[in-house]
Amino acid sequence: MADLHDWGTGEAPKPPRSFPPDRRPKWRAEPNTLDDLLQRAGPYADAAKAYVEWGAITIWLMKAEADKPLQAAGLSFAVANLSVFLTRAADEREAGWPNLTGLTGTPALYGYTQPSQCEARRSAAEVRDIWRANGSPHLNAKQVKWAFQYLVACIRSGVIPPQPTIGEVPPLNS
Repeated sequence: MADLHDWGTGEAPKPPRSFPPDRRPKWRAEPNTLDDLLQRAGPYADAAKAYVEWGAITIWLMKAEADKPLQAAGLSFAVANLSVFLTRAADEREAGWPNLTGLTGTPALYGYTQPSQCEARRSAAEVRDIWRANGSPHLNAKQVKWAFQYLVACIRSGVIPPQPTIGEVPPLNS
């Protein structure tokens, strides 16, 4: 081991060779997994899960990767797409996902009759099951990070109160 005392030579001490060059913290400032996001989201965990999952399902549908699995299940793309679109907004609102713009609107699903709402939710649930059976594509660190940053933005703008599980978030300077 190197001698860390200069003993009057004026030289700075040299660290031992075994000193780790990587001194970065072993935790992430932003979550990169859904489980980590859910632990940090606090009371918004259910809403964050709905937001991230429906977002990944929407991307999966938009990239036309769902065509064959939907066809195999006997579900048309138009029905799947519309039911996911309608159900996503309603699920996020019911779970309490904050709205950064402050605009409050009624999800389009609520404008349909009760049997139509049930059918849309049933079809969307079937699409979600097919999506999960195909390995939950597009549910990745990028989607999780975006949801976390959205929650932080909501805290900064005062839409939601600070959450101890998210950490210290300074307010926006006005």
